[in-house]
Amino acid sequence: MKRLHRIPSKERTSFLSFPLIKSLSILAIFCLFLFSSGCTDLDDSGNEAEPAEVTKNISDSGSGMELIEVTNLSQIDKALKKGPVALKLGSKGCIPCGEQEEIFSELLPMYQDSASFMLIDIKQYPEFATEFGVRVIPDTCIITDIENGKYVYMRQDGSKSQERESARFLGVTDKETLSETLDKAIESKKTEG
Repeated sequence: MKRLHRIPSKERTSFLSFPLIKSLSILAIFCLFLFSSGCTDLDDSGNEAEPAEVTKNISDSGSGMELIEVTNLSQIDKALKKGPVALKLGSKGCIPCGEQEEIFSELLPMYQDSASFMLIDIKQYPEFATEFGVRVIPDTCIITDIENGKYVYMRQDGSKSQERESARFLGVTDKETLSETLDKAIESKKTEG
């Protein structure tokens, strides 16, 4: 019996090897996440604004309904006595932040007696970006309470957490999602009180 020897054939070389494809795929997913979640320009550009005690009424229509621009965390603490606080962290120059603010304005009449809607301009008040761990804007959360000096946040699934990371909404969050989460926060406050 004759032994057959295998003649080495030319190995196929591909321009796109598996590690390169994997790297490009990861890069594409990262870019998709980055560009779909909102603004990432968190540079304060040297703005040295000092916090003030005054509340600025953003949407004064004379009806008592307003988006409140936070300049001091005591404003959030005070509003929590009324009910949950929907908080948007962003900046005036960010287009997705403006879209999120419009959604807040649409929700405002529905929750005028049971929740507060507040905004923080992290360009004007960069200390709040640090305080809340903001990396991408708009960054929205619903605060339900304060326990042991820390805010308690409502997650989308209706559970509560003192870890904002697990309860934040990055990018523009639709009206329905915010409304459902706010309803859960309001119901939770009613059962506690």
